[in-house]
Amino acid sequence: MTDNLGPLRQAMADLSEHGGTTDMYERALRRSRQAQRRMAVTTGAAAAALVVAIGATVAVAANRRPDTPSPPAAAPTGDGSQGPGCPSTRTLGTLVELPPGWSFAPTEVECVETWAAADVRRPDGGSVVYLFHHTAATGWRYQDQGTEWDCADLGLTEPATFCAP
Repeated sequence: MTDNLGPLRQAMADLSEHGGTTDMYERALRRSRQAQRRMAVTTGAAAAALVVAIGATVAVAANRRPDTPSPPAAAPTGDGSQGPGCPSTRTLGTLVELPPGWSFAPTEVECVETWAAADVRRPDGGSVVYLFHHTAATGWRYQDQGTEWDCADLGLTEPATFCAP
């Protein structure tokens, strides 16, 4: 018995030339590289989103923070002592939000030592005095509103028109 395997071998050789071989190793490497690229893109996008979120939070917080006080004006206090300069009504207007219709009177701000008082006009024709205090740490800050205060309670040693007699 003779086996004629020649045509079978030729057919198998032809198939191998046309079909190629299945290489699982190359396919696995390609999938692995593709997964690495996806992970890198996802991580980068997450990092960018985190940076944007933190930046937006800081920007919103900075916009809601009260303005830093402007440096006191160069004008000396009532007696020429080494106190803070007397602020303008414009500077004081940045420290408080007046009710609708209210405005600072065009008169000058009265300053005594570390205190400043400004008249505020109301729509009903009346007026009220806004009192501000200066400290080295915070600058000028709104303190109170009224018509007069006790100079001793404020720690003033000099007379002031906004103090009760």
